Amino acid sequence: MKKVASLLTLPVAAVGLFAGTGTSQAAVNYADLAAHWAPQIYQDVNADLNVRADFITNFNYDGDYLARNNWNNLDKFNQNAYVYYKVSETATDYFIEYDLFHARDDAYTRPLDAHENDFEGLILVIKKDGSTYGKFRLMETMAHNQWYDYTNDPTITSGSDNVDGGVLFNGSHPMVFCQANGQSPSGGHGVKAYDGSSAPGGDGIVYDYTGQATFPTNTSGSYANHYGYALIEWGDLWNRRNDPNIFSSWGTIAGDDYTSNSAKAPWGWDDSDDGPALQGMNWSDPAHQVDVHLDGLGSFSHSYVYNPYYSHKITLSSAQSLADRDPFGGKSDIYIKAYVNGQGQTDARFWKKNDAPIGQNYNIVFGANEAEFGPHFSESYNTVYVAKPANTNVELHVYDSDGTSGDDDMGYVSAVVAPGTVMTWTNATTSNGQARLTATVEAK
Repeated sequence: MKKVASLLTLPVAAVGLFAGTGTSQAAVNYADLAAHWAPQIYQDVNADLNVRADFITNFNYDGDYLARNNWNNLDKFNQNAYVYYKVSETATDYFIEYDLFHARDDAYTRPLDAHENDFEGLILVIKKDGSTYGKFRLMETMAHNQWYDYTNDPTITSGSDNVDGGVLFNGSHPMVFCQANGQSPSGGHGVKAYDGSSAPGGDGIVYDYTGQATFPTNTSGSYANHYGYALIEWGDLWNRRNDPNIFSSWGTIAGDDYTSNSAKAPWGWDDSDDGPALQGMNWSDPAHQVDVHLDGLGSFSHSYVYNPYYSHKITLSSAQSLADRDPFGGKSDIYIKAYVNGQGQTDARFWKKNDAPIGQNYNIVFGANEAEFGPHFSESYNTVYVAKPANTNVELHVYDSDGTSGDDDMGYVSAVVAPGTVMTWTNATTSNGQARLTATVEAK
């Protein structure tokens, strides 16, 4: 475990059933849902630097979609307050991600940390309980490549991540703290739950969701001045995810001041020590990420009613060994590692079967058999959603796990799965003939 524009109207949520009750969930517009739960943001500022760098705003605050001029345009345009949001929905929960953009990150007096553009954010998990807006379940926040988990429910406990505390509310709005440039303990703009304390350094402002994007004019005092913000649905930038004027590479925002090309979009975020929740799964598969991070979720579905923010849906159905690859002819300990665009998306933490006899077929369920992460999942499932470039290679490898001696590659199947198509392998023999697998990859 690691350390303890105005609202865009999206399709109305489909009427669903929450597990085991047969009770229909009240339909709600996703924009209204996001507005209802929109966080109250306690934004620290650093008066020793340009406080405008601590103001939240939209990426194109300066009137263009050019990433490399956002640093230099800071004093030329107002940073009117916006927060980006997206909503995904499963049969049991809503997942609302809110992301805060700042045109500069950290202090230029710390050149190894400073860079142009910055996104940090949070995810709210809202249980569908039959009411219009649901019931708060938990919050995850991102601060400098680390996820922090907060809940007021004592039955929710640590999984691959620790529960870091509870959440304060102002009405329906969770209260969050956003660090200042060059002043807060771990650098600029990381988000955590607000704990009710005074602003570091004695100065900070509060952003309240009002639907109106305002520009702060007075930052003196400890959270003495309040300013309104509006929401922008993430489609505004997600639909531009291949624009080289915005992104230097997949999931990395361009920037040419101080540390170049350092800012990550949410689909490029990765906490290196949070278990089998891999890069960008907060974006493409929040149900999987939350289920990995925390235990005790109870009724918790991975079946999406609405989720437009992925590129590939990978379903691993079954696998079998055709060769004994353990040292001295022992039976293989098989698992599957799925790669998309050369990056691993599943591994032995998801599923593994030790001492698999040749020719015996095993159905894959995450956490089952000898999965290295163990039985920490709230539901039996075998599918992950990932966000990677379109028309890139998908490669499914079967490995024999050999611990410190190095894993043996038992072959692979691969294909470039074009958007809108599905590739299915049924008892397919791998490239070197040492395994078979059944799997499906659907490209969006």
